[in-house]
Amino acid sequence: MDDYPKKNMSCFDSWTVLFRIVFMSFLVGVAPISSSAEQVSEIFGANALSAGASLFRERCLACHGLGVFIPTVAGLANLSRDRIYKTMRIGIMRDPASGLNNDQLGAIADYITSLRSNQPLTSARPSQASLCKQALPLVKGTSGEWTGWAPDNTNTRFLSDNKSGSKQVRGLQLKWAFVFPDTATTLSSENQPTVSNGRLYISSRAGIVYALDAESGCIHWSFEAAAGIRSAIVVTGKKIVFGDFQAAVYALDANNGELIWKKTVDYQATARVSGNITVYADRVFVPVSGMQETYGAHKKLPCCLFRGSVVALDLGTGQQIWKTYMIDTSPTEIGTTILGIKRYGPSGVAVWSVPTIDARRNLLYISTGNQYTEPVVEESDAIVALNLETGKKHWVKNFAPEHMNNQDIYHFGCEVWVDDTRSTCSPLNPKGQGDREFGAPVVLTALADGSDILLAGSKDGMLYALDPDRNGELIWKKRLGRGGELGGIQFGFATDGTRAFIPIADVNADFKADGALISLEVKSGKIIWRVPAPGDTCVGKPMPCNNALTAAVTLTPHIVFTGSIDGYLRAYNTRNGQLIWEYDTTQMVEGVNGLRGHGGSIGTAGPTIIDNMLYQTSGYAGILAGMPGNVLLAFEFPPE
Repeated sequence: MDDYPKKNMSCFDSWTVLFRIVFMSFLVGVAPISSSAEQVSEIFGANALSAGASLFRERCLACHGLGVFIPTVAGLANLSRDRIYKTMRIGIMRDPASGLNNDQLGAIADYITSLRSNQPLTSARPSQASLCKQALPLVKGTSGEWTGWAPDNTNTRFLSDNKSGSKQVRGLQLKWAFVFPDTATTLSSENQPTVSNGRLYISSRAGIVYALDAESGCIHWSFEAAAGIRSAIVVTGKKIVFGDFQAAVYALDANNGELIWKKTVDYQATARVSGNITVYADRVFVPVSGMQETYGAHKKLPCCLFRGSVVALDLGTGQQIWKTYMIDTSPTEIGTTILGIKRYGPSGVAVWSVPTIDARRNLLYISTGNQYTEPVVEESDAIVALNLETGKKHWVKNFAPEHMNNQDIYHFGCEVWVDDTRSTCSPLNPKGQGDREFGAPVVLTALADGSDILLAGSKDGMLYALDPDRNGELIWKKRLGRGGELGGIQFGFATDGTRAFIPIADVNADFKADGALISLEVKSGKIIWRVPAPGDTCVGKPMPCNNALTAAVTLTPHIVFTGSIDGYLRAYNTRNGQLIWEYDTTQMVEGVNGLRGHGGSIGTAGPTIIDNMLYQTSGYAGILAGMPGNVLLAFEFPPE
């Protein structure tokens, strides 16, 4: 296998176009317009002064042209004209496109597709050669299953029955790889694999769900959703359930991929399901997030009307049982920006982590995001306990950072690299700091004495221990990282009830990082060991490569597995933090489905371990947070 490719790669073919667009964004999207018609024509090409180009410049370039937000312009050009049009007409971009007629929307779509330089779109459909030769029946695994974001709904990510030690881990070998077709707006393979009954289920940013043979990687079936997917596939009985970027939830037949039901859980313009779904007691619990946080990058768009929520659906029919908004009241007008654009609030408090089940107390635990606009609400940057039956809020514990006056009101317009005046940011956030929310789920675990404890980690670098029997009363808190927009604890950690293993990101302003893996005592919060992530592994790799640990970790009694933004998957001894094994996932591989691809950063999902196999996706390219990639890697443990 080759090293991470440095040129002539499909994911970088559009960098020339992207560079021009990024450069143009500083002329017309962020800074005052100072370019002449000739300059515009030179940068955009011969059709620069067409209606589509002008509308794109006016409505889209300020965000997509920054080269930071996903998708970039190069990524948009990878979509079909129909997909682009529908996204503006009925999808999450209908707010920025408001007031445009069908001809104008079509002109924008035509312009974007013209940037593809007449390169044909890659087919998302699997080739005949990649399909399984026979329809093998569902076969029960021999040592349990991994049926969602974590092996169970307490989200400890602890595999108590896996006894693999250092010898077995050192013998891990790549058995097969699956390469996702380059059909999404960004080359990304970050979703959590799910394994049940001998099949592996995996979703993609392109909106394709695959059912693979867990042993060989051949494709049993595939399903195309209406939009991209980030949530893990949840397997429950003979169904699988997942959500997409247009806030739709699907239930499919696990055996053949046929649609059983589809339900839209939120009709706010930017609503999406970017977190992971939980299924329990014939109910589907759906976290609802949104994209309106990016609107602050566009000075002419009013901000903000989105409210995060949790929705409970009936597993059998998809009918809504209850819906609980994190902000109780609808946003109202609260003023205008210096440009006279209306502001609305309170808004935000998206939910983009996986819900946690507490069957004993009949509660659902949620960790929440920051606000976009004021006034301040308690549910922002909080742990919220909901009644499983009714969705009623049982208790709320706010952990907005003390050094930010216990408030976290933020959107991308608060960043100086978007707007040096911060003209659209809340007046309660004059310094522009924020985005210290919770992305990792709440973890429920039992201590040695039989009592339960809740653990919650924030992007501010804080870990909190709460008492579930005392309405979330704080037991202890510990600062483990510096924190920041790309800092602290990002997507998840693991615990066996005695020790917790926490990955720290802490990306600096220059996109370098101070990543580390920390082991601490759950009962007291005392740090047992701290191991800095290797910092010399980005030579020859594209930006942004660093040693941040953002992905969730997976724990066995003897080993903790963690991935890094540098593309390495590593295994550490739980007792002392000694590095046992590592593998660079950025290498080029030949997929069992006949495609050639490579990994990138490991940014969200940790490894899925089942029977004698370990599965890891590689490729995370969100908001300059990691390197692109498009592979699912299947490793095999040697016999004991």
